[in-house]
Amino acid sequence: MASNKLSVFETLSGIDVSNMTERKGQFTYLSWTHAWKAVKDNYPESTFVKTVYSDNQDNCLPFMRDTKGNTWVGVSVTIQGISIEEVFPVLDNRNKAMQFPDSFAVNTAHQRCLTKCLAYHGLGINVYAGEDLPMETSNVEVLDDYKGKADVFKDKIKSAKNQKALDAIAKD
Repeated sequence: MASNKLSVFETLSGIDVSNMTERKGQFTYLSWTHAWKAVKDNYPESTFVKTVYSDNQDNCLPFMRDTKGNTWVGVSVTIQGISIEEVFPVLDNRNKAMQFPDSFAVNTAHQRCLTKCLAYHGLGINVYAGEDLPMETSNVEVLDDYKGKADVFKDKIKSAKNQKALDAIAKD
């Protein structure tokens, strides 16, 4: 017998996060506090872990650094036994990678990384697609719809017998 229970992704991607976002410059951000609350409201047993790295002197650090000085953080989110990990660059306010950031920038990157992991689980994934509201159809369905409309429009143009018929099509 098939279950009517929604998957984690279906549940979280169906949550309208438009009232949880904020604009900073040209970017839209989903607040990590609102995002985490929405997840815990639906899945109270959910957890996240910030990755701890070891440097070449065996110091434990909440970040890793590449040979160019770019700094990265990692977060893992587990919801109903499904764990997703993300590694995220430390970015400035223009979304450019920072070299040798301070601890505040590292902490901010952890929160952004957490929010991105939550998007992989479904919550706010539409924000990463440049949308403000939950997805109701897939891009394939939207493209198929436009293709169908374009085919109908082309057929009307081909069947037009004169300029007056073309003008009428243009007004539709």
